[in-house]
Amino acid sequence: MADLQLIRIDDAKALVRVGVPDPERANPQEVRISVAMALAEPPDFTANDRIGATVDYDRIVHFIRDDLGAPAHLIETLADRVAGHCLSLSARARWVEVTVKKPSVLSGDGVVAVSIRRERP
Repeated sequence: MADLQLIRIDDAKALVRVGVPDPERANPQEVRISVAMALAEPPDFTANDRIGATVDYDRIVHFIRDDLGAPAHLIETLADRVAGHCLSLSARARWVEVTVKKPSVLSGDGVVAVSIRRERP
């Protein structure tokens, strides 16, 4: 099995318009997005201590916070957008798993969440 580098971002906050009924999408809601991304063939980081040796995770966080796109009906759509962005950042990206949590859906305790995993062919 080849060596992998795993990048994780946990519970980045985003304000988005998401929901099935129109009134739910009328106002931005907070979602929390987590990413796990595997990069193949990690270099020796002690010899290559530069951002070019990896993926700049700020590009992932910026996309989550500022570039999720048009309002969506499903949090699955948001997860898919993030996954596509992550895979586009590096040819070394082998897979990405994205979880979107939407705390406002349930009354009382609990959080609704979905996870998707996309792999390079």
